[in-house]
Amino acid sequence: MNQDLSHALFLTEGRALYDEAAKRLLSQKIVLAYILRECLPEYQDYTPKEIVEQFIEGDPQVGETAVHADEEISEWEKPERILGLNTEDTTVTEGMVRYDIRFKALLPKDPERLYLILNIEAQNEKQTWYPLLKRAVYYGSRLISSQYGTVFSGMDYGAVKKVYSIWICTKSAKKYRNSMNRYEMVEECLVGENRSDPENYRLMNLILLHVGEYDEGTHEGILGFLEVLLSGKLQAEEKRQILQERYHIAMTKKMSEEVTQMCNLSWGIYQDGVEDKAKEIAMRLYQDGMPLEKIARIVSESLAKIQEWLAEAPSGDST
Repeated sequence: MNQDLSHALFLTEGRALYDEAAKRLLSQKIVLAYILRECLPEYQDYTPKEIVEQFIEGDPQVGETAVHADEEISEWEKPERILGLNTEDTTVTEGMVRYDIRFKALLPKDPERLYLILNIEAQNEKQTWYPLLKRAVYYGSRLISSQYGTVFSGMDYGAVKKVYSIWICTKSAKKYRNSMNRYEMVEECLVGENRSDPENYRLMNLILLHVGEYDEGTHEGILGFLEVLLSGKLQAEEKRQILQERYHIAMTKKMSEEVTQMCNLSWGIYQDGVEDKAKEIAMRLYQDGMPLEKIARIVSESLAKIQEWLAEAPSGDST
């Protein structure tokens, strides 16, 4: 048992390094521009290059440095200064939320230069013993509530900005892969025809993308793009070539370095057979009578993935 736990800790550390590299790659402006164009209707008429140059403000922040909410106020109150957002949202009553990537983007075709607040989470489905969608709702709600005292004050609720929380999920159970879902508030008139302006209630938008495995470009659009970007099987030179030729992404020095680092980490994990080891450990812990939720936490996999492994195992191995 102790040896299994030791192996699991080693696997978790390797995956954590890979996850951080993936987040840094996702935070590149050209990558964020592709995500905005494919997922948000506000940007569908623009090229990724136009989105980078005209709409993404400042440098998107990756969840590394702790910053308290009251330190953030002064930055918001400087209208001439273009900044990314801090990735940590702290309140006395609601606790702390650390966002993976958080940034602002100006709304196209808006004479008042209004902007959206966006959050992108790279979720490896490690902690889904709880419903992931509920976590997304909570994060979206915090993106709105944290605007009090920073974006608006007093009773000026008309200044509340629209928010998007986009969740990019890898290592999902097979039934969820290659899918994209959007969730937003809708109006339902129960009596009469008193309809409101959607701009006043469609303030929180959640998007969940479940990315599959890279399979020679069988998927188009954002799913195909993310399959290439986050693939653990492509080596760095292959990935750079596909990103340049298929998606016309220029390999700047920084972008190239991020691709190489992520590929080196993912290739090492792939070569070491991390998933096979995790599966082997999970099966032994299950045979020892450990609850599935605890096994999922130890091997850093989703509960759905553990159940999938058990279903695939020969009957003698899972009993």
